[in-house]
Amino acid sequence: MLRTRLIGVGLLSLLGAASAAAQTTYPSVKVTGRLQSQFYYFGNEDYAATTGPQSSFFLRRARVEARVALNEYVLAYIQPSFEGGRAAASSSCTSTLDTLANTVTTKCTNGNGGIRLRDAWIDVRLSKPEAPTAFTVRFGQEKRPFSRYELTSSNNLPSIERGAGRGLVASQSNELFEKQGLLSHDVGVSGRVERKLDATGRMVSLVAGIYNGRGESLNDNNNAKSFGIRASADVWNKLSVGGAYFSHDQIVGADSAFRNKGYGVDAQWSKVGEPGLFVLAEVLSGEQANAGRTKMLGLQGLAAYNIRMASPTSWLYAIEPSLRMDVADPDTDTDDDGATLITGSVAFYMTSKALLRVGVDHQSFQASGAKSITGVRGSMQVNF
Repeated sequence: MLRTRLIGVGLLSLLGAASAAAQTTYPSVKVTGRLQSQFYYFGNEDYAATTGPQSSFFLRRARVEARVALNEYVLAYIQPSFEGGRAAASSSCTSTLDTLANTVTTKCTNGNGGIRLRDAWIDVRLSKPEAPTAFTVRFGQEKRPFSRYELTSSNNLPSIERGAGRGLVASQSNELFEKQGLLSHDVGVSGRVERKLDATGRMVSLVAGIYNGRGESLNDNNNAKSFGIRASADVWNKLSVGGAYFSHDQIVGADSAFRNKGYGVDAQWSKVGEPGLFVLAEVLSGEQANAGRTKMLGLQGLAAYNIRMASPTSWLYAIEPSLRMDVADPDTDTDDDGATLITGSVAFYMTSKALLRVGVDHQSFQASGAKSITGVRGSMQVNF
């Protein structure tokens, strides 16, 4: 009897120790990152002043990401990034004459561009972690809640670029709406509500935010603020739909309270990297940040099919062919000013987190006599 009790106590002690070990201790720090190296070769000599050289190797993204949970309710995230290379050392020098001391001071910058701060925010959860509906307030820098394509992570997005990318003319939908302050990063505060619909992971979400309106890491320069709202829902099986509105403030001439607006609707089938068919499509409409509020339009579509290899020991984890189309019109009231980009590519996954993607880009323009650009682009990338 005594022996049985001792065994029982011992088992309970082991179970208790295992349970304690499984519990999260705070603060909890998780460090991840991504490295994406790109190359291209394009017949872009007719646009050399805009696109730069015909070919180049460069680091598209080199990021270290730190996620820190202080407790169940407070989470911080920071993501510095090196992107695109740097200028030559001592690329810019200025000289200043001190007439009183009769001396000349020369200061040179070494061109260490490309290092920037991307996402940097603090989340405060206002609901219990186990609650089916989560209420969160976010402070800091994040992407504006606009464009599903822009908000989809670049970790293994089935396209090498969201916009035209280096080597092509930066006139596609992503660049067009970013230049007008309607998508990409901004500094501010946002609130989000997410509710799980069932055990399969389907959910509905609503995000609303207020921002400086000037973009990444910039202070405000007027008394107005930009604001936006985005809603999305998993409506059936693998189908998700969403919509967004953003109002961007900017100083235009003497008008310090100027605003231009953007609207977006989108749909997505399945999730990035899952076996089988993935489709993302969206329509963006909006106004340019000029006195006339020129109307603009962007249409984006992306389809991919992820084929998993049968052999678990194969060095090739999956193959993923994809097709992308982007139609951008910077002025819907003017003819022959749009641009179309069609990309066909294939990705070779060595693991779920390491892949080589190679594709052919063809960029054409509506302007009479404008020559198109065709070439190849590739990317080797890992996420860890």
